[in-house]
Amino acid sequence: MDYRAAVDYLLGFADFERSRQADREAGAFALDRITSLLQRLDRPEAGRLTVHVAGSKGKGSVATMVESILRAQGLRTGLYTSPHLHEFTERIAIDGAAIRQETFADLVEQLEPVVVAELRDAPGRLSTFELLTAMAFLAFREAAVEAQVIEVGLGGRLDSTNILAEKDIAVITAISEEHANILGPELSRIASEKAGIIVPGTQAAVLGPQRSRTAAAQVITRAQEVGVPLTQVTEHYRWEYAGTDRHGQWLRIGPRDAADPAEHSEETSAESNLYLLPLMGHHQIENAATALAAIAGLRAQGLAIEGRAIRTGLATVRWPARLELIADNPRLVIDAAHNGESFDRVLESLRSYFPHERLVVVVGMLRDKDLAAVAQLLHEHAAALVVTQPDHPRALEAPALAEAFAGFERAMLVETTVADALGAARGLAGEQDVIAVLGSIFLAAETRALTLQQRGTAPTSARAES
Repeated sequence: MDYRAAVDYLLGFADFERSRQADREAGAFALDRITSLLQRLDRPEAGRLTVHVAGSKGKGSVATMVESILRAQGLRTGLYTSPHLHEFTERIAIDGAAIRQETFADLVEQLEPVVVAELRDAPGRLSTFELLTAMAFLAFREAAVEAQVIEVGLGGRLDSTNILAEKDIAVITAISEEHANILGPELSRIASEKAGIIVPGTQAAVLGPQRSRTAAAQVITRAQEVGVPLTQVTEHYRWEYAGTDRHGQWLRIGPRDAADPAEHSEETSAESNLYLLPLMGHHQIENAATALAAIAGLRAQGLAIEGRAIRTGLATVRWPARLELIADNPRLVIDAAHNGESFDRVLESLRSYFPHERLVVVVGMLRDKDLAAVAQLLHEHAAALVVTQPDHPRALEAPALAEAFAGFERAMLVETTVADALGAARGLAGEQDVIAVLGSIFLAAETRALTLQQRGTAPTSARAES
């Protein structure tokens, strides 16, 4: 089996990432299948340091930062994230690099007879994500990974990654309204689902900064119910933006109280709390504080992590398509923002980190997103709008999306392909303007691939690039 055949095999199962709304019901999510699969594989998820990360926004960034720090300390690391930008291999990374396509295909071959046995003994439906999760744990065991950082796919309580019975740290990042058809329409319900990764076998938990007290309260209650000590980042840490240069942004993160037991460093001077982060955006500073709180939790459990490793890990972290500048003249910035809150944070950061005269936004979104909040924000911030649709089965058609933005009073164009949309945006933008591509990670990925192809450097894997 080669790589493409392996991908086709996986996509032959229930792929909830690509299926339309009617197929993505809450009842499709449970842990019995992944439990049985991993038992047949002799529990490859167990036996190593584990950090589990859930949330609506920032969970991938936090997971990547934590992994980068652990790797800088010298640990052999595994990182499981979703979705991918360019290739499925990016979802499973070992020591910071996506696994090879040959390795990916080999993992599918190993899994295939187990899947056959599972379906023979218990006929029913398996999902692509369940199989990918099993593959990640297999890859980590085969590579003798010492520390694994696992990002939740959707929700938390019934996500396939929540098969982990023992966790050193469970992290909950910013929570906002999303996937209402699966997680429920109320923010409290969504927060409760995400807090479900805090299980009795968790050593400690971290709650990142929250805009909603309701969401925070749900996580706090869950931690109390299962008796897991919880660090609230906003209570224990302070942070501030400290400037930008060609390498990224500088930030200061330190304990609110020098005697705070959650302090992440033995040092407390202003210089010792100064860090370089290649990821742009005010929200990434909060994500970095959350990552450092997770590292502090591991240190409190006896894991030796030096200040040098923290600085190196943050300074070398790589997480594409998050306020990523991918072209100049005019500047083209892509981001995976996909709901009202993430649009708000990104639009707020664009003027600070990429000063401009006018903002031209290329927007394309999936069918299950809240368009009203996004439309209002674009009305406030964008000087011109190009509406398009990513090449994805769940994408909302460009004309239908344009109808949702009908109240936009400035220039608005509709282009059904991303390539045409980018061309139209460049025609609208001047040298001092910024083009921002927002609305979906799939739109960001397609834009990124098209732009790199124009340079003759199209990636096969976002994590494998130099």
